[in-house]
Amino acid sequence: MAFNIAGFAIGLVFYYQGFLDRIFHGDIALAAMIIGFVFVVGLIMTAYRVWKVGDELDRVKRGQGRMLSVESERALEMRLFSRISHIQHVANSLGLLGLIGTAWGFSLFAANITPDKVSNASSAGALVSTLAGGLGVAIYATMLGGIFCLWTTCNLQLLRGATASLCALIMDRAHAQKHQRAQLTTPPPAPHAPVPTPALGAALPRGAATSGGL
Repeated sequence: MAFNIAGFAIGLVFYYQGFLDRIFHGDIALAAMIIGFVFVVGLIMTAYRVWKVGDELDRVKRGQGRMLSVESERALEMRLFSRISHIQHVANSLGLLGLIGTAWGFSLFAANITPDKVSNASSAGALVSTLAGGLGVAIYATMLGGIFCLWTTCNLQLLRGATASLCALIMDRAHAQKHQRAQLTTPPPAPHAPVPTPALGAALPRGAATSGGL
């Protein structure tokens, strides 16, 4: 939570300083909108999974978890971590969108460069303007895709840590409950029978010597 607040705070500072004005105008605006939309979708997915994991942690600590009956540690781990695997795909998509934006930016000025324009000195200003616009799209798209990919990956690592804590807590509680049930169902050991001792004045075997006899 603090990581995302800090990220948005830095973004607001850059916005009010005017560093982000370029991405809201021209061809880069479309690429920025697509990359930003994918990032927001991934952020909402991450927030939902964080809420679910935190709620399950609280339930397990109160002894009301819905997964306490899981016996296999491997099955539990696969079940929990499979629910956050789609966030990794979102992070990969952001990086890929940044690369696509790079290729799109280079194609913007490459498509407008023709032999006639290159040989014509009067069109040099238009070529430079087209080149600057295409390079701007390529650079900003790569930068936005990389930043949002890194942001989503950091959130995913934090979520993985919380999921690992939930998995460990569930297994600890499950093993503790299993041990308690085993103690309740095991019968107590039978007491040992006392060893009989010979009574005083018992008859001695025939032929045995007696004290005081002649």
